[in-house]
Amino acid sequence: MVKYIGNMHKRNVFANPFYISGLFLLFAIIFLSIFFNKISRDSLVEQVQHRQQLSVRMSVKLIENLINSVGKSLLILSDNPRQNELDQFVKTWSPSGIAGITVLNNDGVVIKASNTTNILDLGMNLSDRDYYKWAVDDKDQEFRAFTPIVSRRGPSKGTYVVPVAHPFFSENKVNGLFVIGIPLNNLNIDYLENIKILDSSKVFLITSEGQIIYSEYPELISKNIKDGFEIDFLGKKKVIELILNDLKKDDESKLKLAIPNFENNFKLESYLISSAPIHISNELWKVVVATPEKDLLTFTYNYFNKQIIAVFIVVIIFILLTLRASRNSGYREAVVNEHRIHKISDQNITLK
Repeated sequence: MVKYIGNMHKRNVFANPFYISGLFLLFAIIFLSIFFNKISRDSLVEQVQHRQQLSVRMSVKLIENLINSVGKSLLILSDNPRQNELDQFVKTWSPSGIAGITVLNNDGVVIKASNTTNILDLGMNLSDRDYYKWAVDDKDQEFRAFTPIVSRRGPSKGTYVVPVAHPFFSENKVNGLFVIGIPLNNLNIDYLENIKILDSSKVFLITSEGQIIYSEYPELISKNIKDGFEIDFLGKKKVIELILNDLKKDDESKLKLAIPNFENNFKLESYLISSAPIHISNELWKVVVATPEKDLLTFTYNYFNKQIIAVFIVVIIFILLTLRASRNSGYREAVVNEHRIHKISDQNITLK
């Protein structure tokens, strides 16, 4: 009889709709977890890249406005400004990161200057600089910004600056030149570093030719992208080709590439990369932000996994309770069947 009841219980358990429903629910939770995990990940990546793109766009506008405003302010200076006018100019613009202003004569020699540290370096010849050659050759009456260079003088000496120049003329000949240096390290806090999505995000300022003119890694500054990756990795040529082609495009872009992590033994990691062009004079630069995908998803995965574990616990408890209820129901059903077979009634059961 005991064996019969056990077999009856086993048959009833597997035939019980609660048991089948519980298993179906468990498998459904597993499937949906995997499915929605991918959906949520793709959605998060898309949202973050959109937010990152907005941040890059904002940075570009701020840098463009700064350089254009500084350049236009040069246009209102006289051909022969007094020292106090130059000092007032620096005082006005120094909060924006301007290191100083220099006045060159028609031979490219420094004849006047003003800066935040009063290091004037008068008499220095800068005729080999691109901005002087441009003023002599092009006879341009407007201001122009140039690719960042290493400063030779003043408080910015030895650091990268963005030169902004404006020539003044006499009888259609260059009579002198105003030059302003904007140190890139003064731009990093207000114009570049604040656009990071995460602390691990990396910000770069790169020319259309691939020259890195700003990076928090000093060893990368002045290098070309194709020389920036010192180690070989699978797909290196293709990655460099994609980046260089993107830098030449005069529009915004979003990429997802596996590149070496400089802070993790150059281990290949997936990065979400957003960029936007800076339009200054004839120069084309791009602000680029790269965020490690794994860092972005870490918090989301932890939160999502906690939810999944909680759901699994609820499902397991539900299945255990269902099996217990089914087991008791099957046992009672087996007993009733045995009573029916052997014609046992409650009246025939006596207590001893």
